[in-house]
Amino acid sequence: MTAWSAAGAEPEGGALAWQAQYPGQDGPPAVWEELDPRPPLFASRGWLSVMGHRIEGEHRYFVSGLGSDAGFFGSVVDDPYLTVSKNPWQLLFEPCEGLRSLPAEPAAAQAAAAAMGPPREEWFPALVLTYPGLECFGIGPGAGAPGALDHAISAVLDAARVAGLRTVAFLYVQPEDHQLAAALRRARLTGFPITQRSNLHLPGDCFADYLAMLGSHRRQSLQAERRKLRENGITVDWLPLAEADDELIETLVALRQQHRRKYGKQPDPASERRLLQAFRAFSGGVTVFRARTDPRHTAGFSLFLNSGGVQHCWTCGFDYTDPRSRFTYFELCYNAPIETAYTGPAREFSFSYGAEMTKLLRGCRLDIVHGYLLAVDDQARTAASQAAAAALAAGTAGQPGAAATG
Repeated sequence: MTAWSAAGAEPEGGALAWQAQYPGQDGPPAVWEELDPRPPLFASRGWLSVMGHRIEGEHRYFVSGLGSDAGFFGSVVDDPYLTVSKNPWQLLFEPCEGLRSLPAEPAAAQAAAAAMGPPREEWFPALVLTYPGLECFGIGPGAGAPGALDHAISAVLDAARVAGLRTVAFLYVQPEDHQLAAALRRARLTGFPITQRSNLHLPGDCFADYLAMLGSHRRQSLQAERRKLRENGITVDWLPLAEADDELIETLVALRQQHRRKYGKQPDPASERRLLQAFRAFSGGVTVFRARTDPRHTAGFSLFLNSGGVQHCWTCGFDYTDPRSRFTYFELCYNAPIETAYTGPAREFSFSYGAEMTKLLRGCRLDIVHGYLLAVDDQARTAASQAAAAALAAGTAGQPGAAATG
């Protein structure tokens, strides 16, 4: 067995008083689902099988237990220049504009911390623990139990040492996951702020209550936008993606290509088609909102994923060749889904990271999301990481959501 294969055997009684690391590029092993038959969306077999390719490197599923079992998903990455959102060195030592904004003095302190440590290449290979969707959490009955988390995290760190990895990083720990954050601190990982999460908790019982929460200027702007949509002959409807036929899938693919092209990304219709077809096969929980000028023409769409009480705004696309598509973005990505949500059980929205001020204007709450990093058995890298974490903490101290600490 390698350092990443199953270590030990299942003891009597069924409890996992052992630790195991399973490779799995094509989805989780069976024991993952035994650990939690109904995990959160980002940890589910369907999601990881479809979206796992968005996490670079060699995927690993960690299962550990001490009477109460817990599991983590991660990936071993060798490339020190992997995507910034999953790159522990960049997230710790570079400004990462788009994810956060640092004042001049903390930015200088962060740069000084980077200079005092070894070069970027010496922080890899690294074990990065985050799901596609950029959240980090444990699954299983022990995911909220301090003792089980301590045991699971210790097993992950031990496996990293055995494999000769230089860095372990738990990235995008959510602000409400106090037990995981505390366990990572007990394991002496260095916590640092990564970015701000924008979530909306729906107020009251109807859309009028949401409008009342907004400032008068934002309410007037929303009403003006909807009036313009009516004047342009735009109607908005929604349907479960599971009900979409192939023609609609192709329409969404074409709109996505326009959106990618507008923002400087290479169109990739085959990849978009595979993703939408895979989402269509999910057993519910994926909703399409459409802006249409007539039954045959769709001017824009948005896609929302329900992860069990939280609606995630996942993707969108628009017909930028049609001037009537103007103003459809905010209707499809905010107004219509929010209004529709009052008819169902999911009362919270996640609008992910970045563009915080736009989301604040629409009622979102900002919370700091943290990463936790261990420079494995290296005092110089540990000192540099702690200095950079202090600079980042100082740089985000005055921002909305900074009350959430790492």
